[in-house]
Amino acid sequence: MARVIAKISSEGYACVIREDDDGRVHFIADADIDADGANGQNGGKAAYRADDSGSELLANGGMKIVAGKVICAKPWARSIVILDADNEPKVFPGGIIASTTWYRHPDKASSDPAAYVDADTVPYIVVPPIIVQATAGIVRGCKARVSYKGKSVDCVVADRGPASKIGELSIAAARAIGLPSSPRNGGTEKAEVEYELWPGVAAPGFVLQRS
Repeated sequence: MARVIAKISSEGYACVIREDDDGRVHFIADADIDADGANGQNGGKAAYRADDSGSELLANGGMKIVAGKVICAKPWARSIVILDADNEPKVFPGGIIASTTWYRHPDKASSDPAAYVDADTVPYIVVPPIIVQATAGIVRGCKARVSYKGKSVDCVVADRGPASKIGELSIAAARAIGLPSSPRNGGTEKAEVEYELWPGVAAPGFVLQRS
């Protein structure tokens, strides 16, 4: 048996989120590519760079360049990047602007770019708040899996998206299942990707973190 947690209508289709009796949560959705947390910490490409040459556009992170300096063009940008003393994005060595994820490695400071889950090298998925609110088990850091056209990859729930959006996975997860993995133009607009997660069951190498 499965109960319906929620229905989210997004981008031209309705996504039904279900929870099985054994606690597995699952849904089928499209796939947007999340680059957050990709700060070059594992040798991969950084999501955001001061010259806009990162894997993701500064504009998609709510930022822009003004007089040679990257600033937050949207207020919400300040919630996804590490800020400097002037409350604008901090530029780290190599021109990297470090982005954050909902999950932070507990042994590292919030100001450390390596504290966050690297979208370029770690398969992860993004969930809307309703899943966190409607399930008994802890979601942040829990085991997950995505599947597409016969390919699957084990993941971690590492990021949380807006309430009205569903269907998002990291660069590494997309790459592993054969989806175009560029945050700028990858993913799929079709509801053809299966997402599964197990609240209360930690993903290997991660710990469960309460909201």
